[in-house]
Amino acid sequence: MRQQLVQLLYKVSTSSALDDGYIELAEQLIVNAIIDGLNTARASIWLLNNDNSQCHCQLLLDKNNAESAQSLILTRANFPAYFRALDTQRVIIANNAHTDPATAEFSEHYLTPLGINSMLDAPLRFKGKMIGIFCCEHTGDFRQWEDDECTFLSGLADLYGRALSAQESRLVKQELEAANRYLEERVVERTNTLQKTLETLTGTQEKLIESEKMAALGNLVAGVAHEVNTPIGVAVTANSSATDNLKQLKQQLETNTLSKNSLMTFLTHIDECLTISSSNLDRAAALICSFKQTAVDQSSLDISSVMLKEYLANTIHSLTPLTRSHHISTEIDCDETLSVVTVSGALSQIIMNLVSNSCVHGFKERTNNQINITVQVDKQQGSYSLCYRDNGHGMSTTVLQSVFEPFFTTTRGKGGSGLGMAIVYNLATQALQGDVKIHSQPQQGITIIFTFPLNLS
Repeated sequence: MRQQLVQLLYKVSTSSALDDGYIELAEQLIVNAIIDGLNTARASIWLLNNDNSQCHCQLLLDKNNAESAQSLILTRANFPAYFRALDTQRVIIANNAHTDPATAEFSEHYLTPLGINSMLDAPLRFKGKMIGIFCCEHTGDFRQWEDDECTFLSGLADLYGRALSAQESRLVKQELEAANRYLEERVVERTNTLQKTLETLTGTQEKLIESEKMAALGNLVAGVAHEVNTPIGVAVTANSSATDNLKQLKQQLETNTLSKNSLMTFLTHIDECLTISSSNLDRAAALICSFKQTAVDQSSLDISSVMLKEYLANTIHSLTPLTRSHHISTEIDCDETLSVVTVSGALSQIIMNLVSNSCVHGFKERTNNQINITVQVDKQQGSYSLCYRDNGHGMSTTVLQSVFEPFFTTTRGKGGSGLGMAIVYNLATQALQGDVKIHSQPQQGITIIFTFPLNLS
């Protein structure tokens, strides 16, 4: 190949226009290279339709007439010999285009009016399929096309395929970028939707927890009120009895009928009444005190330092009406000196829900019921475990798997809300930043192990 053609082919192959992905720039570059390299007046690019039945002029440059494009279409039906040559030949070399079998059918209506005598055409192939033609049209004397000119045109045809690949890559990249933008927009949209949903669920959860807390507190108030009535009633009765005896004593004094024996009997009775009244009032006061502490803790989720065993004992004591009515004995195994920094309100809510759950489900129609709470400290981990056990009916595997799910209950329609254990789980894992594990078998009671940090931050 002539050095001029080699250099021109190299120049085209290294141009950024081929690889930028904009086929129009590559087409201009290649057609100009054809005109410069082959010293021909006209050069054009023709592209086939999908079924190869026709091709249209994509770009035509005419050095003499300064034409940049023409709306020309060739059909297989009108030019069958030319299309057959395209199907079978690597290059169509028509030194005399008027007589060459492949191009003679253009002579009357196309070649002669434009003064074209010689043609050199190279089919364009992309991914193994013919997609069009490079067409060189020489005006003036008949031209004998050289081998290196045919090789040069074929090389440019290969470079056009490279430009098409670059365009395809650019379009694919644009589609991917558009898809990524769409996905990012969808992700942002979905994230916003999920955020709003999460905020709604969080608000609903807080309302449910508050509702359950108030329900538990209401039950506690009713139980305490009932329990307090008994010692206060006894104290009122003892006070009434003492008042009656005092009236009798006054009457005997006024009538001078008071004897030493009567006075001793009165003093003994007054002492008994005061003892009974004092003990029952103390009992009521202790119950009210533990109730007040529990009620305050129930309404607060503030972090505070508590002596754990004393706090657990007060919480259990506030549930005396509930535990007594279900014949429950309770035991707390915990170091009396253990102090923890925790959300005491959440802890008391957990204990109350567990005891309530044991009474409603575990101890139904049972006697000799027991609840054991054991606390062990792991100083290396900076945590403590609180193990809650009862000897009730226990749970089946199916119930155990769903026990912490909101609204799951085995007493649907009988007053069960299905929120008690769900709230226990949420308080333990969120408010107290801990972990929960539960074990149970039918008729073997339940064991729930909580792991909490010693110092909640």
